[in-house]
Amino acid sequence: MAQYLVLDIGGTFVKYAIMDGDGAFIKQGKVPANTSSEAHMLESLEEVHAVVGDDYEGVAISMPGRIDTKRGWAYTGGAFTWLHDYPAAERYGAVFGKPTTVANDGKCAAIAESWSGALSDVDSGAVLVLGTGVGGGIVLNGKVWMGCSGGAGELSWLVCDYPAIHEGHAGSAIWAGKIAAGAIVPKFGLAKGLANADGIMLFDAYEAGDPDAVQVMDEYAMWASSGIVCLQAVLDLPRYAIGGGISARPEATSLIRDAVDKLYEIHPYLPFSKPEIVTCKYGNEANLIGALAFHLDQV
Repeated sequence: MAQYLVLDIGGTFVKYAIMDGDGAFIKQGKVPANTSSEAHMLESLEEVHAVVGDDYEGVAISMPGRIDTKRGWAYTGGAFTWLHDYPAAERYGAVFGKPTTVANDGKCAAIAESWSGALSDVDSGAVLVLGTGVGGGIVLNGKVWMGCSGGAGELSWLVCDYPAIHEGHAGSAIWAGKIAAGAIVPKFGLAKGLANADGIMLFDAYEAGDPDAVQVMDEYAMWASSGIVCLQAVLDLPRYAIGGGISARPEATSLIRDAVDKLYEIHPYLPFSKPEIVTCKYGNEANLIGALAFHLDQV
């Protein structure tokens, strides 16, 4: 069976895997990512190439940004601020000398869960990747919805505070500023006077019944469920899958599920269905699996 090199380019590491066409992992690893410039990015990819060699049919890449997967073009690169209107598939493919595709990391997670994960038995659904921001993607009739410019599913930007967004306060006015790990963990740290709080500390404190942790997580569930209802008013999906690092803790999904149930109890006549809330199947491997799925669909 043909094998493929699959890469997940993040801000800290470039994760790589050799995978077969069924999505099975044959070899995995990672190298430090230096993403501060194109030259440094290419150096990181050259390091991967030196490790894995050339015994594969093609290269599938997951990366942040607004990506036109069919063209292999990155309009933006998310946290990679130097990357703008960039022929990513061409430049990255030149490192490996193989047919190369690129896709947005959140959409990779969505297609992975749709291919063989938590959304595989429904025609439509959404994946919410709760990390530093809120990533993910929307699956409609078995296909990840890209939008007219590749920007569909940028769920971080669901607006929660209309006056604030018009005043230029994006961070506090959008969904990412309410439910991303980068928003909720600092709230807990501030409440406890901890400069280096992390998600593990927050969830451990929550399990122990710490009142500050309980308040932070209750607010997280409130904002998460409210955003899902807003999305549901437009999309009316049967299922939302919760992913990202936060999904490793079962409380993260169950809190959202309970809060969604409560909203439907408070508003029993909502004109759209109540969705199922589940945890993503693939966790940190979703981007790799999804990048391969996009690649196989393109070649």
